Amino acid sequence: MMSHILNINDVAVSAKPVELVCLGLGSCIGLFVTDRIKKVSGGAHIPLPSGSTSIDMKGADELLEQLLQKVQSKGGNINRLRAKITGGSNILSHEIAIGDQNALSIVELLQARNIYIAATDLGGNVSRSVRFNSITQELVISTSAQKIYSI
Repeated sequence: MMSHILNINDVAVSAKPVELVCLGLGSCIGLFVTDRIKKVSGGAHIPLPSGSTSIDMKGADELLEQLLQKVQSKGGNINRLRAKITGGSNILSHEIAIGDQNALSIVELLQARNIYIAATDLGGNVSRSVRFNSITQELVISTSAQKIYSI
C-alpha cells in the first residue's frame, strides 16, 4: 500500500489503497474521508479555521472544498462520505485556543454539508501523529504523551 504524508495545507485523494499520514498535529486538524462504495479516500491537514485570511495558511473551508472536489474527480460521491477527525489541541497557552476554533470550524462545515462524522479525537493538550488506512478506515493515533489508540 502506498503512503502519503500530508504536510500543512495539503489535500490528497486516492481511489487506490493508501495510508494517509499527518505528523505532529497540534492545533491543526487531520480530516479523513471515505466513500466506502467507490473506495475513494482522502485527507487534509488543516491549520486554521474557516474564513482564514492568512497568505501562507489555508482555512478549513477552503481545504474542505478542495478535498470534496478531488473526491468527486476520482469518482467518489460526497453524499456517501464518512469522516474521521483528529487534532485541535491547545498545546501552547498563548495560542488563543486556536485548536478549539479549528475543531469547531471543521465539525460545523461537515455538518453543513451533511457529511457523516464517524469518529473524532479532538482537543486536549498533546500533539498527535496519525495514520489513516483507506482499506480498513482505521485511524491510528499516537500522542506526544506516548499513547497509541485507534478510532
